[in-house]
Amino acid sequence: MYAEILLDKPTRNFTQPLHYSIPAELSAELKIGQQVLVPFGRRLTFGYVVGFSETTPVILTKPINKITWDEPLFTEKEVILAKWLADYYDSFLITALKLTLPPGGIKDVARAGLPLKRKSKIKDALADFASSEQAAWLKLNNEQSSALEKIEAAIEAGENKKFLLFGVTGSGKTEVYLRASQKALDSGRTAIILVPEIGLTSQLVTRFCQHFSGRVALLHSDLTPKQRAHQWQRIATDQAKLILGARSAIFAPLKDLGLIIIDEEYEQTYKSEKNPRYHVREVAAKLAELNKAVVVLGSATPSIETYYAAEKGEYEKLNLPDRIDSRPLPPVTIVDMRHEKERVLSPLLREELKATFERHEQAILFINRRGFFTFIMCRDCGQTVECERCGVPLVYYQDEKILRCNHCGRGVPAPTSCSRCNAVAINYFGLGTQRIEQEVAELWPAVRILRYDRDSVTKRGDHTALLDTFAAGKADVLIGTQMVTKGMDVANVTLVGVVAADTALNLPEFRAAERTFQLLTQVAGRAGRHHLPGKVIIQTYNPNHYAIQTAAQHDYEAFYRQEIKHREELAYPPFTHLINIVLSGIVSSQVDNIANSLAQFLNKRLAPGQVLGPVPATFAKLRGSYRFQIMLKGRKVETIRQALKESLMRLVLPMTLKVTVDVDPISLL
Repeated sequence: MYAEILLDKPTRNFTQPLHYSIPAELSAELKIGQQVLVPFGRRLTFGYVVGFSETTPVILTKPINKITWDEPLFTEKEVILAKWLADYYDSFLITALKLTLPPGGIKDVARAGLPLKRKSKIKDALADFASSEQAAWLKLNNEQSSALEKIEAAIEAGENKKFLLFGVTGSGKTEVYLRASQKALDSGRTAIILVPEIGLTSQLVTRFCQHFSGRVALLHSDLTPKQRAHQWQRIATDQAKLILGARSAIFAPLKDLGLIIIDEEYEQTYKSEKNPRYHVREVAAKLAELNKAVVVLGSATPSIETYYAAEKGEYEKLNLPDRIDSRPLPPVTIVDMRHEKERVLSPLLREELKATFERHEQAILFINRRGFFTFIMCRDCGQTVECERCGVPLVYYQDEKILRCNHCGRGVPAPTSCSRCNAVAINYFGLGTQRIEQEVAELWPAVRILRYDRDSVTKRGDHTALLDTFAAGKADVLIGTQMVTKGMDVANVTLVGVVAADTALNLPEFRAAERTFQLLTQVAGRAGRHHLPGKVIIQTYNPNHYAIQTAAQHDYEAFYRQEIKHREELAYPPFTHLINIVLSGIVSSQVDNIANSLAQFLNKRLAPGQVLGPVPATFAKLRGSYRFQIMLKGRKVETIRQALKESLMRLVLPMTLKVTVDVDPISLL
C-alpha cells in the first residue's frame, strides 16, 4: 500500500500527488486528510494525504517521515471536489484543496488554541449579530407554501435536485429559506446559506441567527482570524449544523450536507478573483451531487445563464410573483436627462425628495460611482489626468481635495494646469456619491445624510453600523453605490432615486444590459416594502433602452426575452462557454509578443472564430503592468480548455510575465 501525497508547495513539474511508502508504525493511523512531513529532493516538506493505492508508477519510493497533524483536515469527498475544481478552472490541485482547509491554515487553528477534538470556550461570534431569542413563524401565502413543499420533499427524499426560487423583491424568499433550512436540520442533515456580502445583508443574518440560535456558524471576511478559526472549529466538531456566509463558506467542513441556498445568485461576488477562479453556483452543484443534497438559487433578477438553465429544465422554477400581503411594486418614472441642464438632480426628483422629507419618510439615492467628479480633462487639448500605474482616469475626492485611482488607491494633488499644453483650462466632469451628497446638503441643509460606498465603510463592522443607523431612522437619505441595492428592508423608505442609470450600460461588456437591469430592479425593490407606498425615479440619457424600460415595468421575463436573442445572435453565454486569458508584465513589447505566440498555438487547435485577440485589455495598464487579452469561445468547454492546456505547455514564459486564466468569466474588463 502506498500513500498519495500532495505537496504543500508545488512546482510546475510536480503538481499532482506523489507516491510514498508507509512505514509500519504509521500504517494503522494514516488517514486521508492528514498533514504529513515527507522527503522531497534533499529536504523535508509538508504534504497532505489525498488517497491510497496498491501500486506505484515509480520503482523506488521514499517513506513518509511523520504525521504532523493527527486529525484529518479534509475528507475524500473534498478531494474529489478539489480535483474537479483544479481541472475545470485550470489551477494547481493544492490551490484548490487549500480552499477546504481552515481559514488562514492550520496555524491559525493552533494559534487560537483550538485542537480539533476539544470544544472551545471562546465567545461565539454570533453574539455580535443577534440575540438568542427564537424568531416567530409567519403565515406563508399559497406560492410560498407550494415552493416550500417541493423543496422539503426533495430534502426528505435525499434527492440531488436544483431549484430556482424566482420571486419579486419583497416576495418572502427569506421565509422560504428559513423553513427549508429547518427541514434540513429536522431531517438530520446540515445546510449552507450563502449571501453576496454578509455586511450588506445583516437583516437576513439576524433572522437566521435568532431562529437557529446556537446552531449557526458564520464565515466571512469581517471576522478576526481567531473568530474564523473558532467558527471552523465549531463546524468541524458538529457544534454548528447551519453555515451562513459569503462565497468561501461553500467549503465549510459540514457533514451530512442536505441543503445549499444561494441568495441573489446573479451577484458578481460569487465569482472568485483568485485561482482557482470558481463560481460558487457551479461548486454548489458539484458539492450537492457528491452529497445528494438540494440546491436553491434565489433572486428577483437571476443571471441569464441560470434562467436559461431553468427554461431547459436543469432547475425547477418556483415562482413567487407577488409581494407579501399583495403589496404593490412601486411605480417607476423615467426622467430623460437629455433635457435637464441645471443640476445633477432633476426637478422631478428634487420635488419628490422634498415631499418625502416633509412626510418624515426616508429616501435612497443610487449612483454607481464613488468620489465627486469621475474624471478631469483639459478643455484646450483634451488631455485627461490618468493614473501612471493603471492608465485609467483619476477620480476627484472633494473631502480630501485629491485625485485618486479607484484601482490601486494612488492619490495625487489636483492639477492647476495641463501637463501636456500647460493650459489652465482644467474642467471637472462626471459625478459620484460625494457630489450627490453635496447637492442634497445645499438644497436641504437640515436633512440628515448618510453616504454608503467603499470610501465610507473601511473598518470591520462599518457596514452593519451604517445600515443600523439608517434602519433606526437616524438619517433621512442614504446616498450610495450598488451596496444600497442589496438586501435592505427598511419600512420607512418610500422613495428611491437612480441618479444615473447609464453607468453600467456604457461599459464595454456583453453583460452590460443585464447588470443595468439587475441593479435598477434591485434598488427599485427597496421602496415601499411595508405599509407605506413607494415610488421610484430613474434618471437616464438613454430612456428607450430595453434594460431601462423593462426594469421600470418590473418585468424580468420581458427583459430576458430580448437579452437572450442578442446572446444567441452573438454566440455569447449561455449558448457558448468563454475562457478569458490575460497576460501581464512590466515590458509591454514582451507581453505583446508572448500573447501573439499563445494565440498562434491556439489557432492551430481551434476552429476559426474561436480565438479572439490578442488585444490590449480594457484596462491596458494596471498597477504598473501592461495587459493583453485573448478570449476563447466554444460550445464545449472541455474542447477549449484542452486546447489552452496544450498551448500553455508549449509556451516558454519569463519569470516577469503572468498568465491569468478565467473559465466562464463574469467580467471581461
